[in-house]
Amino acid sequence: MVDSVNSSHAARPRLMPVSTEGAAGGASGAKAHKPVSSVDSVKLSSSASVGVIEKMVEQGPPFDAARVSRIKDAVANGNYPVDAKRIADSIFQDYSAMTR
Repeated sequence: MVDSVNSSHAARPRLMPVSTEGAAGGASGAKAHKPVSSVDSVKLSSSASVGVIEKMVEQGPPFDAARVSRIKDAVANGNYPVDAKRIADSIFQDYSAMTR
């Protein structure tokens, strides 16, 4: 049998005080953490950023522009087959994966 969920005061979580005595790092309740002495940081020069962008431009777009053009032309001419069952199956599989 399953109990129903209610909003009574008895169902609220009870907070318990936490004792730090006897914890690792201090038997008298002292702080166990040390202050941070330094922080790592990274700074990129503008020349590094420009180099990355130039490399991306040289490589071209991250997709096959010729294939996209062929598909676009086929859709415009009505020669692109659309398999509704395959599309529906794919959507259902994606939805099923999201709900797991």
